[in-house]
Amino acid sequence: MKRFASASLLLAAVIMLLTTVAGAESDMSRINRERMVIGRALLEMQSDNWPALLSYYTDDIEYHDPMVDVNGIGMMSEFLARLFASSPDLVTTIEDEICINDMYAATWTMDGSFNTVPYNAKGITIIKFRPKSTDVYYQRDYYTEGDIMATIPGLDQAILGFRTYYRCAVDPSFDCPLLSAMTDAISPDETTVSEDSALPDMPMLGRGNPRSDMSRINRERKSIARELVEIQATNWPSLLQYYADDIEYYDPIVSIKGIGMMAQFFARLFASGPDLITTVEDEICIDGIYAATWTMAGSFNGLPYSAKGMSVVKFRPGEMQAYYARDYYTEGDIMINIPLLDEPTLAFRTYYRCAVDPTFECPFGLSQGDALNRSPLTGAKEYPAPAGFELRQNVPNPFNTSTTISFNVPGGGGEVSLQVYDASGRLVKTLVDGYQPSGARAVSWDGRNGQGQPLASGIYFYRLTGPEVSESKKMFLYR
Repeated sequence: MKRFASASLLLAAVIMLLTTVAGAESDMSRINRERMVIGRALLEMQSDNWPALLSYYTDDIEYHDPMVDVNGIGMMSEFLARLFASSPDLVTTIEDEICINDMYAATWTMDGSFNTVPYNAKGITIIKFRPKSTDVYYQRDYYTEGDIMATIPGLDQAILGFRTYYRCAVDPSFDCPLLSAMTDAISPDETTVSEDSALPDMPMLGRGNPRSDMSRINRERKSIARELVEIQATNWPSLLQYYADDIEYYDPIVSIKGIGMMAQFFARLFASGPDLITTVEDEICIDGIYAATWTMAGSFNGLPYSAKGMSVVKFRPGEMQAYYARDYYTEGDIMINIPLLDEPTLAFRTYYRCAVDPTFECPFGLSQGDALNRSPLTGAKEYPAPAGFELRQNVPNPFNTSTTISFNVPGGGGEVSLQVYDASGRLVKTLVDGYQPSGARAVSWDGRNGQGQPLASGIYFYRLTGPEVSESKKMFLYR
């Protein structure tokens, strides 16, 4: 009887333990489902619903993107207000998403405009929740500012030039217009891995060998994917075995298909950046999708490079080989170190941060209190032009050697000044300063400063001031 009683107590204890574990798993499943819904809502946020979604952020929310760092719910509110004032039609569509271990990650596409400039881009976001809750305390968006710069006259030439330079260096599928120059920079021996070239003689893990232990598979996938993200010049040939023959790889500039092209891409990349080191920070892996944030440091063709990014790696069911990989980073982190491209990049970042970043001390005098009541281009106080006053867009724009700025002075004339400023808000040239009679006026500018020195490519602003009028426009100089 005692044995029966003891067995009954043991059985009851086991049942209670299993019930408790099942209940805990059920609670976590429910929380993760709710987190998935919240994460999706925050990413697909739009101009008409962002105030309602602020409740999902903690008071100490930390937000980062390639150009902006925001801390606290107050700053987050200001940031979103500025963003959607500049981009009221932005629409984000989620592609892939996963949620595990207090983290949500998703890839997405975004369409719309920024200060009326058309914008289309791909990106990835990671969101972190407080333990056992649906409160978001951290969010980081990864995208490339080059996708915006490519649609802005003047800056489009800078980003196109960089993308051509980069693809010439690393993309084996690109018909390089600078081929003769690039062949001197990269040894042919380092880039002649063909579709038929033999890969290292190492065992192929998981090919055609599905496994039932999903926990073990996810641990192995995480380990493999981490190695692929942290790939280096010294080990890339041995890691090719972890890619499927039909691997698809994408970054903001390059699209690669097939293991042969992938091998050539790595050979070229590490010939140009032999000291590139990537360090994984946060990572998650579930349902065949691995996502990780990272930092990269080193050099590219002798130029120092440091950047943050995020990668997605996908595996087929039951397999240990990746069939899809995409890296997200911003091209500006490389361009900022390249002479002639650094100025346009800095100009764009200044322009963007003046528009949306509540923590940024805008060189045009923009303050947090009146951010939304100032010019989206310069941040300067704008006054309505009296009847007859008119400042026209410069022609041509963008321009290379010279451009013409036209304006109209109303009857009676008046004291008028027309001045040119660079992206940092520094006066570089005064074109008109004094009394102007009524009527149409035009003045040319040759892209030089007051000392006659040619200025670098980038965004410049010209401002007309007169009796009760202050109006400005932007123009783009490229060399």
